Amino acid sequence: MRLERPHTVTAPAGLTRLLVMNANDGLPAAFALMGTRAHDKVAIRLAGGCKGMGPDDKRQMLTFFDEAFRGYGGVIWSGGTRQVAENGQIDPMITDVPGVVAAANPGCVALGTIPRTALLSLQEDSRLVLDEWGTAPNPDMQGILIVQNGPDGEMGWDGDLDVYFRLMQNWQEYAGFTALGLVAWNGGPVTKDEILRALGLGWPVYLIEDSGRATDEVIGMMNAGDPAIPKRNRGTIIRKSEADTLASYLEQDGFLP
Repeated sequence: MRLERPHTVTAPAGLTRLLVMNANDGLPAAFALMGTRAHDKVAIRLAGGCKGMGPDDKRQMLTFFDEAFRGYGGVIWSGGTRQVAENGQIDPMITDVPGVVAAANPGCVALGTIPRTALLSLQEDSRLVLDEWGTAPNPDMQGILIVQNGPDGEMGWDGDLDVYFRLMQNWQEYAGFTALGLVAWNGGPVTKDEILRALGLGWPVYLIEDSGRATDEVIGMMNAGDPAIPKRNRGTIIRKSEADTLASYLEQDGFLP
C-alpha cells in the first residue's frame, strides 16, 4: 500500500538529499558519509530491473526482499530512479527495494546513484524529471548521487558504475566496512556488467533465479562453465521463491547479524 501513493516524499527524515558530481572527479565526501551512518558497516548493491514483469511479479519481488533482509542494518542501494504510471500511481521497480528494506529496519541506510542521461527538468508541480519518459528521483532514499559527464555531457545507463564501485571499495578501505556484496534480479546488459565486475572483485554475488533476462543469462553461463565467470568466485544462485535462503546466505557472509 505504501508504494501506491503518487509523488510522495517518504524518506525517513522527510527529505532526500541530491548531490551532483562529474564522473572523473573525486568522490563526494558528503555522500560517502551518508553510508557510514548505517548501524552495521556492510553494504549491498541491488542490480537489475523489472522489464517483462507484471504487477503481481513486482509485488512478489518487494515481499521477497522485505523478508530476506529482515534485521539488516547496513547500506542497501541501487539505481536512484522511480517510475510513475500514467494514472499517477507508483510502478514498483528494483529501485524501490532499498526504501522498503530501510523502512522496516532501523539503522539501515538506503542510497541511490543515477547517471545523467538527459537534460534535467522541472515539470508540473516542480517535480524533477530525469528524462523524456518522466523518470524521477526516488524519494524513499536518504541520498541520491547524480553522475554526469560534465555540465553539458550526457551518459549511458552504465555511467554511474565506476562511481558506485569506487564508493563501496572506499567504505571498506577507509570506513571499516566488513562486507560488500551484490544481489542481481532481472536486468539488461548493464546488470550483466555489474555482476561480472562484482564477481571479479571477489564479492559475494547472489543471483535470483527465474527473475529474468541478464541475471538468468549469467546463471546459464555459470552452469555452462563459461570462462567469463571467475573460477574463484562463481556466485550463489537463489530461487525467487526462497527469501529465507537468501537470508541464510546473507547471515553466513556477514551481512545479517
